[in-house]
Amino acid sequence: MSFKRLEPEDFLISTDAIVAPAFAGGSSNPTQGGTAANSGISLDYFTAFNGTDGRGELSIATGVKTGPVSGSQAVYRQFANLIQGNADADLAVGTTFQAVVIDRQRFKQSILPSTFRCGSIGGVAPNPTHVATGSTDVTFTDAGRQFKNSANSLFLYPDIGVALISGGGSSSPGTYTPANITADSEEVITSNYVFIRARNAEFNYSQNPTFIDSTTGGVRYTDFITAPQTFITTVGLYNDSGDLLAVAKLSKPLKKDFTKEALIRIKLDF
Repeated sequence: MSFKRLEPEDFLISTDAIVAPAFAGGSSNPTQGGTAANSGISLDYFTAFNGTDGRGELSIATGVKTGPVSGSQAVYRQFANLIQGNADADLAVGTTFQAVVIDRQRFKQSILPSTFRCGSIGGVAPNPTHVATGSTDVTFTDAGRQFKNSANSLFLYPDIGVALISGGGSSSPGTYTPANITADSEEVITSNYVFIRARNAEFNYSQNPTFIDSTTGGVRYTDFITAPQTFITTVGLYNDSGDLLAVAKLSKPLKKDFTKEALIRIKLDF
């Protein structure tokens, strides 16, 4: 085992955005019938399942600011508290809305705003069906970023996976089903790259017992002195206290001698 102190230039931090479809098949078109189930709260809030694999992809909620339907009023207050930080606040979407709540495991970190499209929910369809995503189109709320379409009928909160569509509060909430909802998930992965440089005069000897003759205490073979060879298989990262922090395994042993230099790049994702 050999040690080498790393220098500041041996470290590099990089971020990459990973984009993938949020729904199986690229879009969500579950139906109410036998493939959608009440979440147990009320008909104002139910989970829709994909008819092909039976997995929950999103939930549909009805929100009404005032009126006789207590369940939809509770939904409205819930989203007002989530987005505005005040359950009694008015939402920008208006006094009635249909909410698309995408399942957390589907959108991971956030929804990529430019990919979101919403056809309709129980006949309620925003026009246009997409939000504007220019640098001047975003505002910030307690729920993170807010995007909207030009008609102020569709509001998207990509950081919590929620879209609100204006209207529809007077219809029967239990019949609402989503149509042609598409979205991509977006996840930002931060990677820490560590570059390990083995120069020609480094890491050519080993502390492995096979290098040493147990009887004489000397080097077992003369070639180990004049023309040593080692095979790098593992790189360990230690702190100044000697604690092992991370281990990187090479895909195959890397031959090292005085005629060779090696550059090993280690990628740590977090």
